[in-house]
Parts: sequence; C-alpha cells; structure tokens
Amino acid sequence: MARARPPSPGGGSPGSGAGSSSVLRFMNRRVTVLRGTTANAYGDESDVGTPYLTGVPAAIAETSQTAFDAATQRLSVIRAIKCIMPGWAGVEETDTIVDPATGWAYMIEDLQQEPGLGYYPPRTILTLRLRSGVAVAGDT
Repeated sequence: MARARPPSPGGGSPGSGAGSSSVLRFMNRRVTVLRGTTANAYGDESDVGTPYLTGVPAAIAETSQTAFDAATQRLSVIRAIKCIMPGWAGVEETDTIVDPATGWAYMIEDLQQEPGLGYYPPRTILTLRLRSGVAVAGDT
C-alpha cells in the first residue's frame, strides 16, 4: 500500500500552483475604531474621522504566503493583514482601525461576517492595509 507523500517545505511542485503560508506576527490588542470625517485647523476635510469605539478587542495577524506564478515562472510572496473583531462592534468598510500600542493605523480592504449560531453576533473578519499619516485627532 502506498503512503501519502508529506508536504514539501516549498508547498508543492512548481507546476501545482500550491504555496506555503506562515504567520509572521500575531497580536491580541484593544483597538480604536475611527468613523466619519473631521476638519483640521485649516478647514481641510479628512476621511480619518473621530473615535467611534475604543478598547475593542481584536486579533491581528500578518501572514505571508508563497505562490508560484505559472506565467512568469517565479515564486511570489503575498502578504496580508487579517483581523478578527467581535460582531457587536459594527465595523464598516469606511472605518479606520488604530492600534494604540503600536500607533499603526489600518484601512479596511474587505469585511466578512463569520457565520454564527446562537444568541451572540458572529465575529467579523477584516482584511487590512497599513495607512500612513493618521492621528486620532485627524491627518497629520
């Protein structure tokens, strides 16, 4: 009887299109959600907004995945930032997420509701991208 071949460190043969993935960093944080628009001292509108919720528990993971591109015959590295937040937070795609511990701000690229059963609302899964020039009071 033949045994199954163990997965290779590269994630498969070059022609298979399979890749390896890993978690680069994982953080459990209490984040601030910014919503709406604000005006700075000069009257310029900013899409950063004002604090909507503070102290919201979130799990942020930076992931890296290696994939083979058959067209260019090269391995490519795909990095993503995923975040899981409780469903009661009511996060929207136009919101900005700020991690007060690091000072990093994230904009939301994708938002999905996890299927849930029971009394409590399901968790929200976010795909994030780093955002620069953001302060809690507005753009800097």
